[in-house]
This record gives sequence, C-alpha cells and structure tokens, in this order.
Amino acid sequence: MEIVQVNADNIHTILPKYIKDNDIKITDIDSMIETYMNMVKENFLFTLDRDLLKDIIVDLTYMYSPNDDSNKDRVLYHLVGSDSDDDDEGSECDDSVLPSKED
Repeated sequence: MEIVQVNADNIHTILPKYIKDNDIKITDIDSMIETYMNMVKENFLFTLDRDLLKDIIVDLTYMYSPNDDSNKDRVLYHLVGSDSDDDDEGSECDDSVLPSKED
C-alpha cells in the first residue's frame, strides 16, 4: 500500500488538486467531509493537528462556496469560537462579528 502524506506544509496543494482531479463540487461542509473521507479511503494520511485540519477544511469549504451563508458563518465561528468558550451558552456564534441584517 502506498500512502500519500498530507501535512501542514502541503495540504494547501494536495487537497485542492484532489478536488480538481476528481471533478468534485464543494458546496458545503458535508461535501468537504465526504471528500476528506474518500481521500483517507484512498490512502491519503493526514498527519497534522486535528484542530488545524478542521480549520483548513472550513476555510476551503468557504473558498469553494463563498455565497453560502452557513459556510461564512462557520468560518467566523472558528475565528471567534475560542473567545466565547467560557460562555455558559455553549455553541452559539458571537453575533458581534456577524454582519447585520441591514448590510
């Protein structure tokens, strides 16, 4: 079995190349997770911190589908999520960084 190592230094080229080579349409986080799962199935080994991997997957999903508000919200949540970790309300996104409905 030949393994392709994906790490913090090469993920920015390997993942988009895989998406392009396999003519995959990334529209939401589910399609990106499915792509990740297929890559693991095809012997791509992700050797980077899981939190970093999640952040990269979220960012790439937004890059591929920036007009989807849920993709944008997920990126914003990942940026400010650590600021609100002490809140008792849990997984709510900090509204102070979201654009107002009037924009």
